[in-house]
Amino acid sequence: MDTQVLENMGMTKGEIKAYLALLELGSSTAGPIVNKSRVSPSKVYDILSRLIEKGIVSYIVKGKVKHFNAAAPERLLAFVEKRKEELDDNEAKIRELLPQLKLKQGKQEQKAEIFEGIRGIKTFFDMAYNECPKGGCVYAIGYPLQASKLFNAYFKEFHQKKLKHKISAKIAYNYDAWFAKKREKRELCEQRYLPKGISTPAWIYFFGDVVGIITVTEEQKICFMIKNKEVAESYMNYFNLIWKQAIRTGR
Repeated sequence: MDTQVLENMGMTKGEIKAYLALLELGSSTAGPIVNKSRVSPSKVYDILSRLIEKGIVSYIVKGKVKHFNAAAPERLLAFVEKRKEELDDNEAKIRELLPQLKLKQGKQEQKAEIFEGIRGIKTFFDMAYNECPKGGCVYAIGYPLQASKLFNAYFKEFHQKKLKHKISAKIAYNYDAWFAKKREKRELCEQRYLPKGISTPAWIYFFGDVVGIITVTEEQKICFMIKNKEVAESYMNYFNLIWKQAIRTGR
């Protein structure tokens, strides 16, 4: 059984083992749970307490002994909904705290970071919501076919979020990436494609003072991020030159 989805929703490996053991055991004391789940006897009560707090496990007392019960699997959906509410609440609180945190942040003229893997690159893209001013624009040059395959679903959601922030986009696709997939028209998004023969596995994505140089191949998925006003202005000039050569589309 693949338990990764349970980890992704916030359960530890020990919690997963104990919960699955309880599902099979039914009402049980701690001893059988330890034997079946192979969790440490010294940690089992702590694990069960956390599961109780999550609303995934309950208990009754029989003769001064606790008997634990696993909630129905459907209860996991309620747990996920609660996690969503907590995350939304935390996001609102962090947004309120941002001005105070920025005041504490030292002045940074430039910054460089490396983001690795698909998740890391998505983290870079998500920066656009905070780094790109409301009503601003994000730019992409040389969007390749491999990126289209890897990030197509993500970018559909990304564009919806981008609209909420009133952020527009200008994207110059590689020739093969444009024609390999049906490109639907997107609000606040101008799309063009580069002439046939101009194609690279890397592409440039930038907004505000932030520039990302991204490579997505079978062997490597990495983003080099530079935050510097002068560098961003240089790439803006480069983009304007490329944009004039890119081919207009009807969508």
